[in-house]
Amino acid sequence: MSSPLLPAPSLSERLQNVTEALAAARTPHEVFDVVLAPALEALDAVAGAVLLVNAVDGRLEIAATRGDEEGAQTVWQDGPLDAAVPAGDALARREALYFEHAGDLNRAYPELEARTGGVAAVATAVLPMRLDDSPMGTLILDFKEPHIFTREEQRFLRTLSAQCAIALGRAQLSRDLEARVAARTAELEGERAALDAFVAYKEAVGGESDLLTLAQQALQVVRANLEHVSAAYYERDGELWKARVWSADIPPEIALQITAGIPVNAPNYAEATQSGQPVFVDGWDAEANSVQGAESYGAAAFLPLVVRGETRSLFSVGTRAARAWTERERALVRAVARGLTVTLERTEQARHLAEQNAALAGRTRALEGFADLTRDLTLHDEPYTLIQRAQEVVLSLLPDGYALYFEPQGDCWVKRAQTGEMGTEALQAVADAGLPYHEAGNLLTPYTTLAPYYQDQYAQDTDNIGDLVAHLGASATFPVMVNGQPRGVFAVVLFGKLRPWSGPERAVMETVMRSLGLALERAESVNLLAQRTRELEQSNTELARSNAELEQFAYVASHDLQAPIRAVTSFAGLMAQRYGSLLDARGQRYLRQIVEGGEHMKRLVDDLLSFSRLHTQQRELVPVHSQGVFDAVVERLRGEVETLGATVSGGALPVVQADAPQLDQLFQNLISNGLKYRREGVAPRVQVSAAQEDTCWRFAVRDNGIGIESHYRERIFVIFQRLHGRDEYEGTGIGLAVCKKIVERHGGRLWVESTPGQGSTFFFTLPAA
Repeated sequence: MSSPLLPAPSLSERLQNVTEALAAARTPHEVFDVVLAPALEALDAVAGAVLLVNAVDGRLEIAATRGDEEGAQTVWQDGPLDAAVPAGDALARREALYFEHAGDLNRAYPELEARTGGVAAVATAVLPMRLDDSPMGTLILDFKEPHIFTREEQRFLRTLSAQCAIALGRAQLSRDLEARVAARTAELEGERAALDAFVAYKEAVGGESDLLTLAQQALQVVRANLEHVSAAYYERDGELWKARVWSADIPPEIALQITAGIPVNAPNYAEATQSGQPVFVDGWDAEANSVQGAESYGAAAFLPLVVRGETRSLFSVGTRAARAWTERERALVRAVARGLTVTLERTEQARHLAEQNAALAGRTRALEGFADLTRDLTLHDEPYTLIQRAQEVVLSLLPDGYALYFEPQGDCWVKRAQTGEMGTEALQAVADAGLPYHEAGNLLTPYTTLAPYYQDQYAQDTDNIGDLVAHLGASATFPVMVNGQPRGVFAVVLFGKLRPWSGPERAVMETVMRSLGLALERAESVNLLAQRTRELEQSNTELARSNAELEQFAYVASHDLQAPIRAVTSFAGLMAQRYGSLLDARGQRYLRQIVEGGEHMKRLVDDLLSFSRLHTQQRELVPVHSQGVFDAVVERLRGEVETLGATVSGGALPVVQADAPQLDQLFQNLISNGLKYRREGVAPRVQVSAAQEDTCWRFAVRDNGIGIESHYRERIFVIFQRLHGRDEYEGTGIGLAVCKKIVERHGGRLWVESTPGQGSTFFFTLPAA
């Protein structure tokens, strides 16, 4: 027995499926596969394409197509990013473009087919994709039949293009990060090769990696080749140069002075340090250089060991006699100093390389954790779930410890999330009970300074909990920022003794904190959107109830109110027929006024009923040929026009997005006004025209009537407001108020420009189809 066919999924279900699939997409092609196929299937489109903006030259390029035969010539091709093509136009306008009927696309872009050599589809949707307010590209769907895009379909397509832009941005970010990691790896490999060369050079100068040991060897080399000199190797310690290794021939009292330290501003030492060049002194002044008792040395040389432009060490030699240094002596001590410099550079490079490798490893772990966190954050909107997930990511990248999250509440810090055990039940009880707001320095400091707070040893004296924290080591606390404001404090505590936080560890935690803040902002937006949705649903319910009440009012107005009106006018008429001869002229005038007043009240009720229906009869706006509506109104008014000797004309009127019956009423009221408010002895003339303005059409209904004073031009659109008595011009004062409601319901506006005694022009705007 075969199973029944399952119903096709709704657009919202398809969108949910696409969102889940995009979360797993890692490359642009995966994104295109996820987006294009569901879009084609959901709207029964025949083909689809994605055009992306090239970041280098700013041109549009075809990135993916679906549905078209391979090699097919379409209008969607590589080209410039400008408003002359639909894709560029949609990005410039920042709005979707819909072409629902055959020829619409060609009318909007007459040169498109000639420029591309392709043939436009019958119907097309062009969806702009922007990311961080920058143009990213467009998503395009083509149809082989005319297609009217419903509001639900438009929402589906807008959301789909936005999701596609975000996924492409994420894929681009991932690709850029991978490229950076690859480039940095290549750079580190180059540095490693250079380090290998330094190792080979070290073996050539003595085969020793320890700088002090190599300095000792250097002293032996100098003494073996220049027996008459003494030598010493210095390292800087604050404001002193202190000898670390010296030759055995230096007297003990001098050795004591140079190991205690020579001021960095001693003339010969300072000159070598600042110049970065060897300094050879033929007649040395021991007292001026703060080395009392070393007057027996006549000549001296100071050779700086410079790494990355900074003098890190000094190698000095001296002779017992004051004399000039020979070229052989200078060359020898320079060579020894170069050997020491190479070793120092190699040591520095090795240290720097180790730090870079650690930083790279930390960033790689952070990147992996960030990727996991980002993937998880798309599935959660509950804030504390997001925080706990961030805690798990941080702890997975650090030594053993635990993570807590606190929020201030009154005079207390309240724990909202925890990952990992705190080590003792007593300490756990303290955290669960809450910490005093002003005494918990680890929490208060980052919350008030808005900066991370690192401690190499957990602050045992600030939390007033004594031995409970003796087993804790380093701690770090971070303000959790949401929309620029601190929401709480994220705390990480490690077990063990004092230890400094490394640069990679800080980078890992601060990266996760930034990601957490963004996730919480997103969750807050999602929750706010859900709240707004609920409020909108409640508003819709109230609106439906109001419409029902208006419909009840309309029923009362059309039946219950009109019945007594008809009774009054009917009985007044009967009185006039049967007893009119018994009444004097005044009595007969009173009866006529009763009948005329009743008829006027009936017209008021009818017009009020029409006005109320504008609220209750909310039909969907569809493309309407305004020319056809205008022609129908003119035909209906033909008798009145001929009687008055009037003329009503109109130019070529456009297709607009409208409610056809209400557009008919709008034309009827405005043209009738032009005929009614005519000047004595002047044949009425009414002209209707339209001009396009951006995404709407501006209509003008111009007459040659009595005109309107400027201070009355707003009053005429208020219900029941009349500028003339009924004895001058008939009417109820509702017609223009009805026109204003109709135009506003279409998202447009209505206004008047007029010259008294010459005529008026009523302008109104309607959205283009």
